[in-house]
Amino acid sequence: MGKLIFILFLLTPPVFSQEEHQTGTLTGSVKDSTDGQPVVGANIMLDGTVLGTTTSREGKFSIRDIPAGNYALSASIVGYKRRIINVLVKSGEETTCALDLEEMPVEAQPVIVTANKREQSFLEAPVSVSVVSEQQLSDRNSITIDDALRYVGGVNITKSQVNVRGSTGYSFGVGTRVLLLLDGLPFLSGDTQEIIWESLPAAEADRIEVVKGAGSALYGSNALGGVINVITKTSTQEPETRVRLYGGAYQLPKYESWRWTQDARTMAGAIASHRQRIGDIGVELGLSRTLDDGYRKNDYWKRWNAWSRLSYDISPFRSAAISFRLLDQRRGNFLYWKDLDHALEPQDEQLREHVESLRWNLGASYKQFVSGVFYYTLKFSWFRSRWEDNIPNEFDPAGSASRSDYLVGELQANYQASDRHVFTGGLSTSYNNVHAGSIFGDHRADGGALYLQDEAALTQDVRVTIGGRIDFQRLMGVEDVSQFNPKFGAVYNPGGATIVRISAGRGFRAPSVAEVYTTTEAGGITIVPNAALKPERSWSFEAGVSQVFRENITSELALFRNEFWDMIEPTFGADGKVQFQNILRSRITGAEMTLNVDFMRRILSTVVSYTYLYPEDVTRGDILKYRPRNMLYASGRFLFDPFSLAADFRFLSKTERIDEEFISLGIVPGGSERVNVYVTDVRLGADWKFAGLPMISIFHVNNLFQYYYVDLIGNLAPTRNYVLTLETKF
Repeated sequence: MGKLIFILFLLTPPVFSQEEHQTGTLTGSVKDSTDGQPVVGANIMLDGTVLGTTTSREGKFSIRDIPAGNYALSASIVGYKRRIINVLVKSGEETTCALDLEEMPVEAQPVIVTANKREQSFLEAPVSVSVVSEQQLSDRNSITIDDALRYVGGVNITKSQVNVRGSTGYSFGVGTRVLLLLDGLPFLSGDTQEIIWESLPAAEADRIEVVKGAGSALYGSNALGGVINVITKTSTQEPETRVRLYGGAYQLPKYESWRWTQDARTMAGAIASHRQRIGDIGVELGLSRTLDDGYRKNDYWKRWNAWSRLSYDISPFRSAAISFRLLDQRRGNFLYWKDLDHALEPQDEQLREHVESLRWNLGASYKQFVSGVFYYTLKFSWFRSRWEDNIPNEFDPAGSASRSDYLVGELQANYQASDRHVFTGGLSTSYNNVHAGSIFGDHRADGGALYLQDEAALTQDVRVTIGGRIDFQRLMGVEDVSQFNPKFGAVYNPGGATIVRISAGRGFRAPSVAEVYTTTEAGGITIVPNAALKPERSWSFEAGVSQVFRENITSELALFRNEFWDMIEPTFGADGKVQFQNILRSRITGAEMTLNVDFMRRILSTVVSYTYLYPEDVTRGDILKYRPRNMLYASGRFLFDPFSLAADFRFLSKTERIDEEFISLGIVPGGSERVNVYVTDVRLGADWKFAGLPMISIFHVNNLFQYYYVDLIGNLAPTRNYVLTLETKF
C-alpha cells in the first residue's frame, strides 16, 4: 500500500498550465456589514489554489503571485456568514476588493472539514458536529485538548478516556472508540491505541471539530464512536507572538481526614508561541512548561511541550508542510484512593511510583491543484511513544516499559465533477511496531484501506452523501480482519430557517496490541492476554433537525441509535483476573438537544445542551458500565467592555453500573460510593487595552461550590481551585 501511494505521487503531473501564466496581486479588506468595523482574523481563500491568508488587525489582507485569471474568493470566520465573490486578477496589476460580512444569528456556523473530509459549510454536514474555537480554548485556560471537550454536548471524560454519546465507557486506559485526528490523520499511541492528550497542547489548536456517530466509512478503525479533529494554527501574514502565564492553587478539602497536607498545592505554566510568513514560507513555533502539584498525594506532573511547523507555497497550486511536536513528562501514579476516609491518598505501595514518558510526532503534507476542480493531498504521520515506570509487579519486578512507532500515510483526491457532484476518495496505509517487554510483548501490525464517496445535490434543497470504505488490518498472532463500511447521509434545507438531516454508517475497530496481549499486575488487579479477541462492529443511525428562531436563537435536536456487535470490554473472570473480551451484543439509544442564544449583538450569549443515553448490554440484559444516562451542560458569557463574566455548568447523572469486583474483591475500599455530578466554573476577565496594556487577564474559580464527586471508582475529582491567567499578543 505504501509503495502504491509513492508511485501515484510520482506519476501525478507537477502542476497545470495556469502556473506558467504571469501573475498579479490581490488586496482587500473585510468589514462588518452592520457597523463597518474591521473583521480581524477572517480566513481568506482563493478557491482552486493553495493561496490564502488571514485579515490583519485593520481587517486587511494581501495575496501576491496569483496567476492571471478569474477566481472565487471566500472569506469566513465564526460568527459571520461565509462570503464568496468573483475576482479578476490581471497580469502585473494589483486588484483591490472589499467584502462585507453579515453576522450569523448565533456564533455556531463555521466552515468545517471533518464531516466529509473536505471544506464545507457547517449547515451542509449530514451528521452532528460541534466546534470548539480558539477563543474558547484560551478563555477556559485549556491546557490539553481533553480539558476543552468537557463542555461539548454529548461528550464526557472518564479519567482521560473520552466518550462521545456513551461509546467508550471506561476500558482501563486501553483502546478508544473515538478517533483523535491531528490535521486529518490519526494521532494515537501504537501500543494501546489510546489518546495521549498531554502530547497535544491546546495552545497549538486553531479549533477542534467533534463529529458524533460512526466515522469508519471515511476514517477507518477507532472511529466507530466518533471523530475528534484538532486543526492546528497556521502562519499569519503579520508576525504574531503570544505569551500566556498562569498560576493557581487547590483549596484544602473541608473534611479533616482528607487533608493529607497543610502545604499549598499549586499549579503554574508558561506558554509561548510565534507565527509569521516570510515570503512563501510560513513558520510556527511553540514551547510550554506546565507544572501541577496535584490535589491528591502522588498525583503530580511536570511537563515540557514543544511544537513547530514549516510550510512552503511552492507555487500558487502546490504547497507542502512539515511539523514536529515533542512531549517530555514525569508524573506520579495514583490509581485509586486508600479508602473513603483517605480519599486523596493512594494505597501505600503507590506512594513512590511514577511514570516517565518521551513522545514525539513528525508530520508532513503536500497539496496540489491539478485543475480548478481537482486536487489531491498526500499526508504522513509518525508517532513515537516511549514510557517507563517503576511500578513493580510479578511479571516485571523493576517496572514496565514500552516503545512503539505508529506510522500512517494517506493519499486523498477531491474532484468536483459538476455543480451537482463532489467526489472524495483515497487510500491509506498504517504500520505499527511495539517493543514492550512482558507487558505487551513485541508485536507488529499493519493495515490499508480504500474509500470513496459522492456528495450529490439532487435538488436545490436536497443533498445526499453516499460512500464506503474497505479496511484490512493485520496483527501478529491474531487472525487478519477486514470489513466494508458504507455510509449514507442526506440534508434537506429549503433555504429557510429549518435544516433536516439523516445519516447511517457502519463502524469497525480492530483490537489494539494492548487489548490482545497485556500481561501485568497493578494495584491488586491482574490482566491476562486474549489472543482470540475479535474486532468490534457497529451500525450508527441519526436523524436531526436544526431551527433558527428570531435571528438570535438556534436549536438542534438529534435522535440516535448505535448497534454494536462484539464490543470489547475489560471483564473480571471467575478467578478474579481481568481479560479484554467481546460482549456479544450491545446498543446505545438516545437523544441530544442544543440551544444557542445571543442577545444584544453577542454581549450576552448562552449555550445549553442535554443528552439522554440508554446504554444497553443486550446479551446480559443489563446497562453498560461507566456511562451516565443524563448529561446537561450550560455555558453563559456576558461582555461589559472591557470586562467579561462567564460561567460553565456540568451535570452528569450517577453511573449506574461499574465493575463490582473492585468492591467485592476488596481492591478499592469504599469504591461503591458515587453520586450525581454538579460542577460550576466561573471566570472574570479584563482586557487591559483601555489602560494602554496589550494584555488580557482572567481569574478562574473552578468547582465553585466545592462539590465532591468521583469520575471513576476511587478517584475523587478536583477540589475547588483558583487560577489567574495573563495573556499578551503582539
